[in-house]
Amino acid sequence: MAVQRLVLAAVAVALLSLVLNNTAAWSSGWVLQTMESGRRRSVGLWRMCPLGEDESRSASSTRALCQGLSWGSDYAGYQESRSTVKLQFDMMRACNLLATLALTAGQLIYLLGLLELNFITQDSQWFEEAIAALFQLASFVLVIGLVTFYRIGPFTQLSYSCYINIAACLLATLAAAMLIWDILHRRDDCLAPRVIVISRALTTTFRPRLDNDYVESPC
Repeated sequence: MAVQRLVLAAVAVALLSLVLNNTAAWSSGWVLQTMESGRRRSVGLWRMCPLGEDESRSASSTRALCQGLSWGSDYAGYQESRSTVKLQFDMMRACNLLATLALTAGQLIYLLGLLELNFITQDSQWFEEAIAALFQLASFVLVIGLVTFYRIGPFTQLSYSCYINIAACLLATLAAAMLIWDILHRRDDCLAPRVIVISRALTTTFRPRLDNDYVESPC
């Protein structure tokens, strides 16, 4: 029961990581760029929105001016290289999609295990290993994507979506670590079939008696 609770907690942490990862991906606040004209804009992975000087501008009018982005977009800020910005955002898009697929696959494997199907059960030896590997893969690719933003222009700064994605990466790492800890500390006798251990010395002659002591495996 304690093992099932730990797996459930790890899956819940990974689900929160998945939500944060998608929130960061579809928002427009990945970086804040200052243009040569002095105007500013907020650039995300899939959307770019201008930031007007008039603070009284409504959010709906700001969203109406947003522009969708795709693979190969190279909207750079002032004194930024277009090729560098293109590489950064394309790498982050790819890593974000891979992390989403890995986290979703881990959730699906856990749900299939709850259904107790013939080909996958929670008692399968590879059940936790597969989920932990997927969560660790999500964490690894997010780190790769985030590292590409170590170098940004002097008039560009990271925004809230980047920090949300860092939190998603840390949560995915925590979920994988919880499962790996459980796998490494699982007792070997719990993986074996139920056996009966005779407490008497094996060298003594066995005689049918009523006081033969035995103890079953605790697993």
